[in-house]
Amino acid sequence: MKKKNQQTDKIDWSKDEYRKHIIEERKFLWREDSVELYAKWIGLKSGMTGVDVGCGLGYLGWTFWKYFGKGGKYIGIDVSEKLISEAKGISKDWVKEGSAEFMVGDTYALPLPDNSADFVMCQTLLMHLEEPVKAIAEMKRVVKPGGIVICMEPDNLSNSMRVSYNSVHQFSMEELLLIHKVQYCWVEGRKKLGEGDWGIGSKLPKLMSDAGLKNIDIRNNDIVKFILPSYETPEQKDMSKKIKGYCKKPFNRKAIRESVEEKVLAGGGSKYLLRKYYNFLKDQKQQISSKILQELKKKHYYAFWGSSFFYICIGRKRKIEETDRNPKP
Repeated sequence: MKKKNQQTDKIDWSKDEYRKHIIEERKFLWREDSVELYAKWIGLKSGMTGVDVGCGLGYLGWTFWKYFGKGGKYIGIDVSEKLISEAKGISKDWVKEGSAEFMVGDTYALPLPDNSADFVMCQTLLMHLEEPVKAIAEMKRVVKPGGIVICMEPDNLSNSMRVSYNSVHQFSMEELLLIHKVQYCWVEGRKKLGEGDWGIGSKLPKLMSDAGLKNIDIRNNDIVKFILPSYETPEQKDMSKKIKGYCKKPFNRKAIRESVEEKVLAGGGSKYLLRKYYNFLKDQKQQISSKILQELKKKHYYAFWGSSFFYICIGRKRKIEETDRNPKP
């Protein structure tokens, strides 16, 4: 099956629907106390120069700024001119006692010289790329010898197997297997179509090793998602709002077909599997959504989804790039 051209068929993340996604999905994504521990683990210090590849609106900049920004520099790079323009304006709110620069650039050919940054980072970027190792190698090129490459990516395939506990409905074994089978075919289809690997998080250590990085280590995001009456915290209120929005959104068979069918079929699924899945979703929407909305209104709804498979992986560039310090005579 013909793969899509990685350069011409990119998602435009500056469009309203996608722009909203990259904002909403980053709310409460990392706990502040955990970010502090990650910064110490990575070795961030004041005065460093950090590069954010696929920066979007500069989320990673303000997330880690206070750990390296005093006297330091943040460089955000993204393929979208619109996002870069907006990120420049937003950065005025968080860039203090240091500087920030934003550039339009290609992930596979970063507009920076060799050995020019103390660390280079990305988040939910590699999952969209046909050649993630090539992107990591480019990040390695830009970082100084001894510097750190940081990649934060989910394993959404494993996430599909999480079993939630809630006050309305528990999925049966058959339903869980159906969800996972469709997700598996969808993930495989994306890879075959050249649209990236949505299960890439668990592969990060090997990919970073293939790119030539050393001293590789990995951590898992410690966020545990749940909602419990009476939804008093900002996280609970935000989750309640998102659940209501999903439940009120009408079931649209055509929209689901457009976003799922091509990838599922490319990944080894069948039209029978898709019909079974569509019917399952339709039944869920009709039977479950109204009950959830009623319980949310009464503040009776509760649910526990557990932790996600969202990893932060680091690797170091050799201080001496030669593979053999003492070549044989």
